This record gives sequence, C-alpha cells and structure tokens, in this order.
Amino acid sequence: MRMRALLRRDRAGEAASGEPRAERCLACEASLADSRGYERHRVCHACGHHFHLGARERVAAILDPGSFRERDRSVTALDPVRFREPRPYRQRVIEAQRRTGLAEAALTGTGTLYGREIVIAALDFSFLGGSVGVAAGERLARAFEHAARRGLPVITALSTSGTRMREGLLALMQAPRLAVAHRELDARGLPHVALLADPATGSAYAGLANLADFIIAEPRALVGYAALRAMREGADGELPEEAHTAESHLRRGLIDAIVRREDARPSLGLLLDLLTSGYELRPRSDPREREPREYSRLEAWRQVQLSRHENRPGASDLIRRMTTTFVELHGDRSGEDDPAVTAGVGLLGGEAVMLIGQNRPRGGASGGAIGPAGFHKARRAMRLAAKFRLPLVTLLDSAGARPDLAAEETGLGHALARCTREMLELETPTLAVITGEGASEAAVAMGVADRVLMLENAVYEVVSPEDAARRLYGEAAQAEQAAASLRLTSHDCLRLGVVDTVVPEPGEGAHTNHDEAALLLRRFVVRALTDIQRERPKRRLNRRRERYRGAGATHAWVRGRLERRAADVTDRLGGWAARLARRARGSARLAEPPGDDLEILR
Repeated sequence: MRMRALLRRDRAGEAASGEPRAERCLACEASLADSRGYERHRVCHACGHHFHLGARERVAAILDPGSFRERDRSVTALDPVRFREPRPYRQRVIEAQRRTGLAEAALTGTGTLYGREIVIAALDFSFLGGSVGVAAGERLARAFEHAARRGLPVITALSTSGTRMREGLLALMQAPRLAVAHRELDARGLPHVALLADPATGSAYAGLANLADFIIAEPRALVGYAALRAMREGADGELPEEAHTAESHLRRGLIDAIVRREDARPSLGLLLDLLTSGYELRPRSDPREREPREYSRLEAWRQVQLSRHENRPGASDLIRRMTTTFVELHGDRSGEDDPAVTAGVGLLGGEAVMLIGQNRPRGGASGGAIGPAGFHKARRAMRLAAKFRLPLVTLLDSAGARPDLAAEETGLGHALARCTREMLELETPTLAVITGEGASEAAVAMGVADRVLMLENAVYEVVSPEDAARRLYGEAAQAEQAAASLRLTSHDCLRLGVVDTVVPEPGEGAHTNHDEAALLLRRFVVRALTDIQRERPKRRLNRRRERYRGAGATHAWVRGRLERRAADVTDRLGGWAARLARRARGSARLAEPPGDDLEILR
C-alpha cells in the first residue's frame, strides 16, 4: 500500500510537471525507449501501467483526427471568492494556464467519432488537480446544454481530484449546476458516457461521473468519492491492495467496464452506435407465419427435468449466440452486482435492443436465486431502454427470488414490486422468453411483456413441484404428481393464455444443440419484435395493461351464482353417495357369519 501511495504521488508529480516523456515505467522500471505502446498510447508495454494524458491528448486519442473544435474558451473566473493565502490564488491559476496551455481544467468542444458528431469534455489533472470550480462548471454545463440543443451524445473524460477548495462554496454549487444542465440531455434521450482515468475522485466522481448512463474506466485507475489518503486515515489497518480502484468498483457494479486505453476509442464508438441506433426491424410482408400446432407432450415432471438439464443453454450463452454485438452493464451503482442477472445492449437482427437474462447455474451448482440487486439491475436496464427507445427482451430462467434474511432486510419485496411496475409501464416494445424454469415472482417481475414466448421444454411455475408436493402431500417425493397438477408446461401455458407462442427445440431438447436452439429462438424473437413494433406506442401500452388486468377468467353475478349453486349440489350429491357407500359396507360386514370373526379372534 505504501508503494502504491508513492506511485500515486509520482503520477501527480508527472502530471503537474507536464513532462512530455518518461524514460522508465513508474510501476515496473522497464525502459520505455523503444516502447511502441508508450509512444502511441502512453501505456507501458511491460506491465500495462497507464501514464497521465493531458486533456488535449485525451481528446485527440478519442476523436477522428483534426475534427475537434473547442468551445467556450473565453469562460474564466480567476478568483471568484477572493481567497486569501500567502500565494495568491489568481497567480496559481495563471501559472496553470501557462504550463498546460489550457484556460481552465475543463476542455470542452465538439468533434466526430467514426464520423458521428459528438460533444466531448475532458478534465485535466495537470490543471490544479483537474478540480472543478466556477469556470470549469460553467463550461461543462454549457457542453451539456449544447448537446441537448443539437441532439448530440456526450463523452466526458475525467481525471480529477474533485471540488476546487479555493473557490469555496461557489465551487461546491457546481454539482447542482451540472445536474440541472444534464437534465435536459437526459430528457432528450441522449447518451452520456463517462471515461474515468487515474485519478477520478471527489465531487466530480460523485456528481458528474455518476450522471452518466455508462461508466467505463482505465485499468487500475483510482476511482471513488473519497481521497485515498482520507480512506487510509479512516481505516483501522491497511486497505486491501485493490481498494478504491476501477477493479473493485467493477466487482461491486459501480462502473460498467474496464477498458484499456488502446481500446477506448473503438469501445466508445461501438457503445454510441448501440445507444443511438436509428435502425428498426420492419417486415417486408406479414411476419406472422403459421405456428406449429404440435407441441411437446412429455409428462410435466419430465419437462421440469429438461428445463433444469445441466447442459441446457443459459441466458448468457443464448445472448452470445443470438447477437452480433453485446455490451454488458454492471449493477445499478448501489454497491452490489448480482451475477444471477445479466443485462446489456446488443445487436439483434440489425437492431439495437436491451437484453436482460436470468442466469441459473447448471451442473448441480447452487445459487441462481435473484436478490434485490438483481432486480435493481434489471430496472436500470429497463430505464435505459426507455431513454434510448430500445426494445426490451428478457430471458427467464432462475431459481426464483432469494429467500434469505439478508435479501428481505435489503428490500426484496420492494425490488420485486418496482421491477414489475417498471416493466408494465415501459413505452418501448417488450418481449419475454421463458427459456428454462420460469420461477414464480422472479419470472413475473421481468416477464410482464407485450409478447411472451416459451421454449418447448421450459416450464412456468407458481411454485416448484417439490415445494408444492411438500405442502400438499407432506413429502417432496410426490413432485411428479404435483407437477402435473400445476399446469406448468409450455402447452398448458399456451392454453391458459399466459404465453403467446411456443418455440420448438432441436432434437430431444435445447441441451442437445445450443447453436440450433439459439438460431430457432432468434428467428422467433425477431419475428415477434417485428410484429410488436408495427403497433403504435400508446395502443401497445394499452393492450399490455389490458392483458395483465384481465389475466384469469372470472364470471359475472348471474353465472357466478349458478356456478356456485351447481358446485353446492355436486358437493351434496357427493356427500350422500359417500354416506350410502359407508352404509353398504357396514351392512355387508353385519351379514358375514359370526364364526369367521371368532376364528380371527382366536
């Protein structure tokens, strides 16, 4: 940890000095004399250490060559609160301007990324630690407002220590200033992607970075709200080696990806392509082909076993095979990334869609139950789908909601309810697919879609057959009988109107051929999405609400009264028949010779 702190200071000294080139790597002491990685990207070829980049270098590394046009260079504020110290603050700002060639820590402007016009903003750590004061805050706010007016996506590259202390409370007010300016960008459905470089701390991380739709970071970057020094002082002992880094934040679902510097430009270009895709599936003719009428007629318990088969393809496997591109998002920035749920943006049939998959472990592995963080992640994906007008596709196969005390105490019930409500209210097209075991409320929370598809050997259950058997018969061994009564097979669900289409599986089941299973599912998903998107959004939303408002048939007063009367008569007749049968058995026993009984007694 001490060596890491020294390394941080070396980086800060390098940034402040503005030295154009290092002779040896600060992390591993390797010579950089003939290093192409260092020459092109300022990355050590031996250990991957990422050196500091100035704001202009950062912008040049992201944008198409020669496309950057700086904006708002004249916006400055040399000493807004007349800060008193032995060395005048105004003089510090002027020296930083001379050393870096920047008028302020925030460099903003427009440019193109693979031909797409964007707004870009970069905070330079060389300029007073990349701190945000009045002038930097105003420049960033104007960048967001310009993007909203022009309908352009925004990329922010942040290397910052946070708020500029020497501008007092006015510097602190830049966080709400940026939140207000960012609101219009968000309302217009325009993407904001943040790239975090070492270090990215303080209020700029807590505010500006976490306003972004996607957050990516460079490897081993110092990331978080608190300074590393303050965290060490507050800890009882030494911090873990990766504490407060991009890697620890990724594990917690606080950022979405770690991207090496040489991959940053193509990664950002791909992400913006997905989030601003203008392509939509349209049919050349009526997409509704005749569905197969013959479905699997295996016994219910056999279908349950097939839905749990150790080699059955999971959501991540199906997503990888169905899409040509997939960019995953992690967590909902609350401190936990539930592996039971996968979410991200992918290309499906040439159209960008938001995908959410439930991951059930195979091969006898335990787990797969979804906790509150999993439902929160799904909600985040749904909100992004709504913002960017992306169709939503969910793949359902889980062990259900996590039934433990920790999940209850962290709001499992609230997470389930809000996830269900969020999906019901989405204005974007929605499609749910039950790919394995659709387990109770966990499946419903992500399954209330415009169309519901179901793989042929999947099951959709209110409770597992084993639990039902324990409740009904007192032992799990009666699971086969309970499975038949629960009406959980694909043809049962189709007959009940719970699902719209049954998707055939190859051979004896999806476990026999993953590629063919994914290809079949992809065809049905693309066809269903094409059909859904033909409807007007308001009509589609109303039909969805009506569908779930009317789930399950009920009877009016007259028919209901007749039905109850008929049930009562049937019950009475059944009682009379049972009493007559008991009397008949008693008469038969009385008619038997008494000697037989005496013989038995002897």
